[in-house]
Amino acid sequence: MTGSDARPEARPVRVLVADDEPLTRAGVVGILRTDAGIDVAREAGAGDEALAAARAHRFDALVLDVRMPGLSGLEVLAELRREGSGAPVLFVTTFGEDDYVAEALALGADGFVLKSGDPRELLLGVHAVAGGGAFFSPAVARRLLTVRRTAALDAAHRARARFARLTPREQDVLRLVGRGLTNTEIAAALHLAEGTVKVHVTSILRTTEVRNRVEAALVAVRADEV
Repeated sequence: MTGSDARPEARPVRVLVADDEPLTRAGVVGILRTDAGIDVAREAGAGDEALAAARAHRFDALVLDVRMPGLSGLEVLAELRREGSGAPVLFVTTFGEDDYVAEALALGADGFVLKSGDPRELLLGVHAVAGGGAFFSPAVARRLLTVRRTAALDAAHRARARFARLTPREQDVLRLVGRGLTNTEIAAALHLAEGTVKVHVTSILRTTEVRNRVEAALVAVRADEV
């Protein structure tokens, strides 16, 4: 193979590791350095250090602890996203931090690995987020699915309870609102005056404690009445 045919070697993934516990940080760094394709370019022992480093240097992935003194990992992520940075962020977390996981996802986190998990998950996670993907340790993914299923069941239960507060005629109206019908169409379908439908809709919004027709329609959908 000639020199012109040779492919350039892939550049190692540049990583910032931030954790306030020296032993934990050393463990994370040690694992990452077993992979020749990863370059731990910088370490930080606090959130403000991590944020300053992320602003001053370009990294392919940020590996952050969730809870750190000064700025937490979540606050670092929030500030970076507020500034328009799309730097991939992989959180290292522990069991019992479900609320943090949900908040981090809302802020734009790219993945989570467990501190107690298989070290290979950390390596896979770094490569995944650095490549534009996402990564979740299986245990974290299972927990997230459980939390989301529970939330969905709770939402359905609340919707059914709200639907049950309505009179039979209001329930008929709400079913049609849930299907996207206008007041005129509902009036024709139920053989009512349009003004009567408007009165029912107003009562439905008040009784189900929602602000508009869209939210009312969601009550019908979640209650499985559409």
